[in-house]
Amino acid sequence: MKKTISVVLLIFMLFSLSACVKSELPNSSTETTVAPVTTEAEVKQVDLADSLKINFAMGNNARTMTYQQSNPLTLPDGTVITQGELKPTWQYIQKQLGFDIIDVTVQDQKASEMIDIAAATSFKDATIYGGNSIAEDLMNYGAQGYFINLKDYLQFMPNFSAYLEKNPNVAKAITAYDGGIYHIPYVAEIDNYARTFNARDNWVEALLDSTDQLENESHTLTVAYKGYWKRNATNVVDLQNDDAVNGVLSQDAARTVLVDYIKATYPEYSKPSELYVGLNAKYDIDELVALWRVIELSPNTLSKVSTGKVVADAEISPYFVRKSEYREDVLRLLNYFDGEKVHSSDSYDATLYEGADGKMHYSYAEESFLSKLDYIKAMYSEGLIHSEFADLSVTDEYRKSMYFADKAEGQRQFGFMTFDWIASTTASNDAVKVFLPPVTTFTDAGINTFVHYIENTRTIKPDGWSISKAATEQDIHTGLALFDYMFSEEGNNVQNYSIPQAWVEGEKYLGPDGKEYPKFNQWILDTAMEMKNGDISGFLRDFMGSQLALGYQKEIGFEFQYTTQNGFDGWDMYNKAKVLTMSYGTDNPLLRLMPPIISLNDQEVGKLGTIAIGDDQTDQIFSYIVGSKSAAKDVQEIAKMYEDAGIARYLEVYEGAYARMIQ
Repeated sequence: MKKTISVVLLIFMLFSLSACVKSELPNSSTETTVAPVTTEAEVKQVDLADSLKINFAMGNNARTMTYQQSNPLTLPDGTVITQGELKPTWQYIQKQLGFDIIDVTVQDQKASEMIDIAAATSFKDATIYGGNSIAEDLMNYGAQGYFINLKDYLQFMPNFSAYLEKNPNVAKAITAYDGGIYHIPYVAEIDNYARTFNARDNWVEALLDSTDQLENESHTLTVAYKGYWKRNATNVVDLQNDDAVNGVLSQDAARTVLVDYIKATYPEYSKPSELYVGLNAKYDIDELVALWRVIELSPNTLSKVSTGKVVADAEISPYFVRKSEYREDVLRLLNYFDGEKVHSSDSYDATLYEGADGKMHYSYAEESFLSKLDYIKAMYSEGLIHSEFADLSVTDEYRKSMYFADKAEGQRQFGFMTFDWIASTTASNDAVKVFLPPVTTFTDAGINTFVHYIENTRTIKPDGWSISKAATEQDIHTGLALFDYMFSEEGNNVQNYSIPQAWVEGEKYLGPDGKEYPKFNQWILDTAMEMKNGDISGFLRDFMGSQLALGYQKEIGFEFQYTTQNGFDGWDMYNKAKVLTMSYGTDNPLLRLMPPIISLNDQEVGKLGTIAIGDDQTDQIFSYIVGSKSAAKDVQEIAKMYEDAGIARYLEVYEGAYARMIQ
């Protein structure tokens, strides 16, 4: 039976159901780029199709709408989901909307491959196309006439229209160069911290607060790092360097200098560890390096703290990234050298930003950025950064070996600090806690006092989906019904928390933010443990079909429900400390999040065709840090690489495109 949408009802919903759209972005202005339809002349009956073809590719056959697990999944009501069927979330959605959903995706195809193949047939084989990291393609093909302009159909999407009214920054961020909106993005949990610093507090306490747990240590390091800050009467790194014998620092010297320095400089602390641990922490990057040195030089002590016995030949990594493809997280340390800009959004590719001068800048090519790379290079040469952090040939997840495996037979690798998600990282080990970021000034942004700052927050993502203009009118309206459903209260809940069978009926979960969310029942917790080792996020995506990178607003209420007490304490600490971060609504350009994609027209794309800015220079940055034989001899050589590749013309193109987008 075909389902019919009455636009009279939809227009009424546009004004009456706006309260159902719970997630909001900070508004930088009261203006909006969308105008809801209000004239009765446009009211009509719309018949929906019996089925809807969707091509949504993620390059991961576990992350599609179709169930691809070899083991069947039994739902609480006894329904069994087997390989090749739609996942439970999508079976529920099609039942609620009254039409069949047909997944025509090549299950393991990358989104970029899918969009290229679909373009060759003018997007005629499905109604909806989408995937991860293809927003730029969706915008470009939309402007070329291949996807419908959603602004022309807002009267059929009252929930989404209300969402854009409340969140004009989203509307601006997804507007293509011709002024059209051709895709709906995946929007992460806006106004919440993303990843944070996490570390083992018991290591700091064992090393600094007494000598009771200290073991004999024979390791040494050759000093290379020199202190940056003139914040206090003395600089602890310089003091440690002075105590090095012929440039070689021992554990006893490094530790003694650090403990004495903390006691003299911060008499308000009852224990030296308080400089680093907890709400009152206020260490700077030099003081962190001084601690990392002590940690690097204490493998016997720290392996015993973590396992109960000294581990022979233990390898300690004071700072590590989750895996090598996240190597850019090491560059985030530059934030703590007077607020140096690194990324302008939650993406390693987000290197463009608007400066205080109103011009476009490319962070990795900035003189101030490059000049500070020597500090990171020095950290690496001292062994303070995991040796394989930038080796893209290694695919291991270091967080597992550094945190999760303390009690494993033959375990020799132990990590101290990383930059990662609160919930999953603090769940890895009881000793892993959230640490406040180092304090820093941010002179360019007008911040001349020392503050806690983190250049990472939840953002609009370059993922999402669009509707093909080649589809029939009936199919287009069926796609619109699905798009809008994701921004209704029910659709929002289903995409964030999966089907109602996964919730505790009649109960809500009260988050630490004071908001109520659907509460997961014991079935989903137990089944996630059985099927996905307790990874609820992975279970929802791979087994249930929720939280895919399509057009919807993700909520933090999901993450709250699988966070350990350590994680909650971390969120609470960041909120109480008022850690400064980036946002869409701020007037300060250096603290303003950039759109996930800056839409370029054909002329601009043509200009960039002769410019080679990107991976080649980035690879050289990491080669320089690790001292590769093929690396540039100094940062001036890297700067010349950017200059020769056309960085000036590159910035000129993007400056014009960005100005058009935000006007």
